[in-house]
Parts: sequence; structure tokens; C-alpha cells
Amino acid sequence: MQKKRAKPVYMPLAYKLLISYLLLVLTPVIGIGSYAYVSSVRSTEEHTRSNLEVAVRQIASNVDYRLKDVVRSTDELYADQTLSRYLTGYHSGWEKYSIMSQYILPRLENAANLPDPEVKLSVYVSNPNVGEFYYNESAAGDVRKYSLFHMDRIKNEDWYRGLKLHYGSYEWRQVGNDRMDASISYLRPLINYDTLQLNGLIKMTANMKYIFSDAGSGQLGEDSILFIVDNDNRLLFISSRNKVKPDLLPSAASGYIQQPESYMQIRQPVTNMPASVVAWIPYSSLQKNSQQVRNVTIGICLITLILLFLISLVMSQYFARSFQKLIASLKSFKEGDFHKRMPVQGNDEFAEIGSAFNDMASTIQRLIDEVYVVNLEKKETELQVLHSQMNPHFLYNTFSSISRMAKLGEIDKLHEVIRSLARFYRLTLHRGEMIIPVEQELQIAESYLDIQRIKNVDRIQVAYDIAPEVLESESVKFILQPFVENALEHAWYDDEISLIIRAYREGADMIFEVEDNGLGMKEELIGQILEPAGQGIGYGIRNVDQRIQLQYGKQYGVAIHSSLGEGTLIRLRFPCRPYQSVQDEA
Repeated sequence: MQKKRAKPVYMPLAYKLLISYLLLVLTPVIGIGSYAYVSSVRSTEEHTRSNLEVAVRQIASNVDYRLKDVVRSTDELYADQTLSRYLTGYHSGWEKYSIMSQYILPRLENAANLPDPEVKLSVYVSNPNVGEFYYNESAAGDVRKYSLFHMDRIKNEDWYRGLKLHYGSYEWRQVGNDRMDASISYLRPLINYDTLQLNGLIKMTANMKYIFSDAGSGQLGEDSILFIVDNDNRLLFISSRNKVKPDLLPSAASGYIQQPESYMQIRQPVTNMPASVVAWIPYSSLQKNSQQVRNVTIGICLITLILLFLISLVMSQYFARSFQKLIASLKSFKEGDFHKRMPVQGNDEFAEIGSAFNDMASTIQRLIDEVYVVNLEKKETELQVLHSQMNPHFLYNTFSSISRMAKLGEIDKLHEVIRSLARFYRLTLHRGEMIIPVEQELQIAESYLDIQRIKNVDRIQVAYDIAPEVLESESVKFILQPFVENALEHAWYDDEISLIIRAYREGADMIFEVEDNGLGMKEELIGQILEPAGQGIGYGIRNVDQRIQLQYGKQYGVAIHSSLGEGTLIRLRFPCRPYQSVQDEA
């Protein structure tokens, strides 16, 4: 069996010309633009990285400056041999008090006098003869905090036993509550210069927020991150932690930071602390400055493309205009616009094709109009037949009720029935129009129900739910009453029956609903009623459905929702349009 060949892709002549021009001209433009873009990106990234490295060095320098304040203060105590002698000697009485108040405490106060008010200076001495001096933390307020303690307070602490300090050494470490307070301590030994033995410990605790204040977020650009890490790459400090993505932060267990692939890292050691300033800058931010070159390149390509497209379009239109007119007319004809005609110009083959097409379209339009009018007239005739079938039976029952009321002397009811009957026929026969206002269509159903309610002594309960804005919309005539009549004739099986009549707008559509609490129907019966070839049942319902579709289109009509023993809901849908009477149109 021969394999069916695939249908070739349709491509207009204008597009073929356009593509050939684009390939010839855009190739060198794209090549040169790409080279310029790549070179610019590389140069911009190198320049940006150089600037960022300078900025990180400046931040590290500022951090060093604050650290020097701490180191300088402890140097004063560390190198003070007089202080060392007083803290290691034995003194009593007035001499002890004088040394403490006139030399030791002033020296400690002077050493604690740093720009950061939260600096805490603690000196621990091995000499039990030296008295302790310290502040109440809760009452100290803004007073410079310096303390003098005995070594007994810390000698059993794990952090102290792990220290390996000697003459000339120092160490930065978070000890005690430092981690909780976001602080760090500068530790160095207190030396007995007579024996060069350790006589105590100098501990200067500083708030890391002050020391690393220059390492704030955003200083190196949007989304940049600045860390302070120790020599083991453990995180010491990060500014604005809440602005950093959680996946970039180290885990609480390890504390180590790891550079993500999407960030560039710049690292600058800090001189006065075994730590480094680490900056993470997203690669995407490095390319922002190069976007201008990219935009210019794309702009040139787009302008060239547009110019070539216009030139090719003009040239192709010159040759293909007649084809496009014919194709446009055929497409409109295919989509159902039978009023479309092809403009005929000149005296050539295209003019002959246009004339033949216009004649064909006129003939088809005339035939369609004739068929449509015939169908519409047929449905109107069927409606009149439906009226004639309904009226004798309806009149017979109504006149029987009038006769009974006259015999019983029920003059008021008799008057109401005759008035409702007159109103009903006045509305249904008035002017013979097939398109009427929604308000009038509702009045027809209401008049019919008024007669039935009087005849049945209020055994019919009716509720109306009408949106006021739809009353002036148009409706096909006599589409609501047949469903009201069906409910009373076929759904009523109890002493009373309740009906709800609704009219409202849903989007661009008009909705009528008739709901009853009657007997209901099976799905099979609903299908038979709406079946176009249905025989014997649902003739009035199909008539309404077909008249709505003839007037407005196949997408509109009647829908039935029912369950046996639970009642029925009839929904009529058609376009919501303002009503215009025949006299207004004339």
C-alpha cells in the first residue's frame, strides 16, 4: 500500500522573499553584535570585579580600624608594668585602697573608654589580695563597663582551660555568653614582668554589630551578601540575616559557609583578627551593566528586521495583492460571511475571477435567505397552529369555570377571570409581532397563571424572581407560557404545586427559568422531548427550541433539568438585546 504523502507547509510568496532578505543581512549583523556583546560583558565583569575587590578591601580596612581600638586598649594594660606590679603585690589598709582607687580603677576605666558603649573590659587576676570590682549589669546603663575579678571565677570554665596563652600571644574567641549576645572577646595574658609568668587574663568583649558595622548588606549592590568568617570558614557575623535566602545560610550544626554556584566570591583577610571579610555577589548583577550593549544590539537587529520586512512586504504586495484579496474573500465566505464581495479593478484575469466569485456569492446568499425565511415562516405557522390547538381547550375550561362562578354568584372571581382572560388574549394577539419585550412575555405567562389560580382556588403557588434591568430586553413571543402550561398539565400530582419563574441576565445572554416541584421526568423522556425527530410528545417544547435557534443561532435554545419525584427546571437561553418595536425600526 502506497504511503500517503504529507501535505506541504503553506508559505506565502511575501514570506519567502522576506526570509531570503533576512538571511542575507541579519547574519553579519548578528555576528558583529554577538562579538561586541560578549566582549563588553567580559570587560564589564572584569571592571566590576575590580571595583568590588576595592570595596571589600575598604570594608576590611574599616573593620581593622575598629579592631585596633580594642587591641590598643588592651595594649595599655598589657604593657603597664606598674599595673602589673600592683596586681601581683601584697598591699593592705590605706595603701591597698589608695592603689585601687587612684591607679588600678582609673587605668581600667581609661582602657574601656572606646567609641562603642557596649564594650566590656574584664581583668582576671591570680592574686587573691586584690579586691574585686564589678558593675551590676542591669543597673549599669550607659556607664562604661569594666570589672576586676579573681581567677577563681573562670579557672574551671571549659573555654579557659582550652586557652594556650603565653607571653606576647592573644586570641579572638567567643566565650561564655558571647555567642548568645552576638559578641566576641579579645583575650590576652596579664604578665608579671618580674617573673614573666602569667598573672591573669585580660578579656575585652565587643559587640560584633559595632565591629563589623561596615559589613552591612547591600553595600556591594542589590542581593549582595557580606560575611565575616574565621580561618576555618565558620560564620562569625552576617548583617541583615532575614534578607538572606535560607538556603544560603550555614546549618546550625556545622556553622560552615559554602559558596553557591550562582555567586561570585571575594575574600579579604582582616589583619587584627584571624578572620576574613567574604562577599558573595550574584553573577546576574554583574551582567546588568552589559545589558545596555545587548539591548542596543537587539535594537539594531530589530530595526533592520522591520525595515527589511517593510521593503519585502511592499514588493510582495505589489505582485500578490490580487491573490490576497481573493484569499480574504474566500476565507470570509468559508466563515459564513456571505455578504463579503471581492473588489474588482482592472481588466485582466483577476477581474474575471472577482466577477465570477461575486456572482457565486450573491446566488448562494439569495438561496440561504430564501431557505431561512421559509423556515422562519414555517415555525410561525406552527406557532399559530399551536395557538389554535390550545385556545379551544383553554377557552372551554375557562368558560366552564365562568359558568360555574356565575351560578354560585361568585361575582368578584368571575370579574377577575374575565379580566385576566381578556388581558391574556390582548397580549398574545396584539399587533402580531413575533419579537416582544421581556416584560410583555412575562405578562402573558402571568395572565395565564392568574386564570389558572382563580379556577383552582389558590392551589397554585407562584413566585417571581425578575431582574429589573432585563424588562426592556427583547424576547421571542410566546416561549414562556407553554412551559407553565406543561407544568400544570403534566407535573401536578399533589394538592398543590409551586412554580418559580425567573428572568435574569447571565453575561451577554438572557435567561428564562420555569421551575416546579412536580412529578419530574426521566432522562430518557427528556431526550425524546428534545429529539428533533420526536413523535407525539414535546411538540410545543421543540417548537420553542427551534424558534429560538432560528432567530438567534444553534448555540441557544431550551435545556431541561429534571429528576423523577423532585421537580423540573426549564432554562431558556438567548442573546440579551434591547427591544426595538416594528414601529421604531420603521
